[in-house]
Amino acid sequence: MGGWLAGFGCLGVVVLGAVVALAGVGAGLAPTGSDTAEPSAGATPEAASTTSSEVDAQVALFHEERARIDELSLEFDGSPVAWLVADFEWLFRQDELMADPSWQQHSAQTVAAQTTTFREGLEASVAAAQARRVNASGSVSEGIVDAAGRGFVDIQWDAATTCTPSTETRRITGCIKKGDSLTVHLLPESELGEWASKFTVVHELAHVYQRADNASYLNNDGDYKALLAQGLFQGSEEVMADCYALTYYNEWSLTNGDFTTGYGHVCDENERQAIRDWAATLNAPLG
Repeated sequence: MGGWLAGFGCLGVVVLGAVVALAGVGAGLAPTGSDTAEPSAGATPEAASTTSSEVDAQVALFHEERARIDELSLEFDGSPVAWLVADFEWLFRQDELMADPSWQQHSAQTVAAQTTTFREGLEASVAAAQARRVNASGSVSEGIVDAAGRGFVDIQWDAATTCTPSTETRRITGCIKKGDSLTVHLLPESELGEWASKFTVVHELAHVYQRADNASYLNNDGDYKALLAQGLFQGSEEVMADCYALTYYNEWSLTNGDFTTGYGHVCDENERQAIRDWAATLNAPLG
């Protein structure tokens, strides 16, 4: 596989996991007995040859689409959000299935068509990312997001209406929604000021990277969860996101002037080193 698929993060684990998992799946789904594509007693050699030719054409189409997908993947080679751009776990499963001649007989056309749809969706994502890299608003926040995600992460200043409502004691300044890991929702910079906006956007990007970490594993169990299980960051994804932002800016306080943000814990050097190591595995930027 080309591009980021060859060297991103924990891909070796993902691909190995996919192979192991599919060894069982393939055994259950592979054609057997009368379901195989063997020609019947009454079939002519010409009919069998035509069927084989059609399968070969679909397999060739699949490989053409995979080559195009690998080419498109260069757009997010090394990106910390690569695993969120599309459902690559599904794609890896198709690679395994299409390597099985008996599976090809029954499903080559379907898989080729679905892979074409996958490629078309990826092309649309790449085109949108290319258009999004220009920091159209000219804002500090959008500049940080565009640089971090190479345009694959969007930014919207609609936190007041999209995120969990603020309360009398806590103002919500940003969020990442459950169904959309690649959009950062923030309050306008004019409401927050520059320091608070910069801290909030990097805090929310940390959540994007946590989700990318999860997506890099078949069991959706990213490396950062082991850090939380060790008791780092008080076992909290939110405190970890604060620590990512503090480490990013080399800050030692959650207060700037009359503005205080975050979840109350200023991480120590041990936790910051854990952030640096974790970020390095994802190619996530740190300032």
